[in-house]
Amino acid sequence: MVINFVAPHLKIAGGTRIILNYANLLAKRGHKVFVYVTIRNFLKRTLFNFVNKKPRWIDNFQPKVIWVPDFQERFVKRGDAIIVTSVKAASYVNDYSDKAGKKFYIIQHDEGLYHSSREEADKTYKMPFEQIVVSSWLKEIMKEKFGKEAHLLLNPIDREQFKPLGRTFDKVSIRILLLDHDYEWKGTKEGVEIVNELKEKYQNAKLILFGARRKEPPYKYDEYYYNLPQNKLAWLYSNSDIYLCPSWDEGSGLPSMEAMACKCALVTYDNGGSRDYAFDGKTAMVAERRNIEMLKAKLEELIQNPELRKKIAEDGYRQIMSMPTWEEQTTKLEKILQNA
Repeated sequence: MVINFVAPHLKIAGGTRIILNYANLLAKRGHKVFVYVTIRNFLKRTLFNFVNKKPRWIDNFQPKVIWVPDFQERFVKRGDAIIVTSVKAASYVNDYSDKAGKKFYIIQHDEGLYHSSREEADKTYKMPFEQIVVSSWLKEIMKEKFGKEAHLLLNPIDREQFKPLGRTFDKVSIRILLLDHDYEWKGTKEGVEIVNELKEKYQNAKLILFGARRKEPPYKYDEYYYNLPQNKLAWLYSNSDIYLCPSWDEGSGLPSMEAMACKCALVTYDNGGSRDYAFDGKTAMVAERRNIEMLKAKLEELIQNPELRKKIAEDGYRQIMSMPTWEEQTTKLEKILQNA
């Protein structure tokens, strides 16, 4: 098949990583795959296309990246399938003829919550795309609000990259890992607040931040890892006792799943996407959405109880290992593209 992917950007981000990995795996299976990315600057666009600029953070990326000024159909090659992943791209591609291929929409979040207006997002969800969603929560939304029967394609975790590596730091401190992000809904501020409050009570608790958005977070913390290389993430998760996810809403929640794959116990809000892997008291400690006192209590329970912390970490790991692999999900996507 000739498969066209319309990507929002090539920066390191959870959703982008998923899309580009699918593109890469499909290309490795012999499909002709093109990835389209916008760049306004004519000189940069010409240069990027000339040197065949690709995402550096993915090894051996095989699809052809084509840099375009916008997503007009005239810039896209004839194909069998075209896949969009954002409200902006869907608005363009909806008006395409059939030349670029059958239209698919991989929905990775309810974009009407934060990334676009509610009206704009809902308009694209009603469009005649074949929908693919990355969580049961999103599948329910598409069914209940728009009457769409979306294909469920749960996000996989790279088991070679994310696995327990053993601890290199001292085993006395309780290391609590938290993603630093500048989006308010990611909950970094409230996560930092509850950890620092608990640190006053538990002297061996440490707040570990990591992120790629800013070189210096505006918070009090014990350690910060900025723009850590992808191959170092498993080391960081493996050297953390608890991963705290205070995000209000997640289409899936890749960092939580990555942490679980490294046997790091998860404490999270019920953020929608987490419902496919975070089961309270079993595979994670789950608080009601935006109930900060409940989230703090769940976190404190794991700080106090090392046996429960170990159980949650082990059962969370088994949960992630029971979920579909990259190869299985690529085969499923391949069948969806071929048979829809």
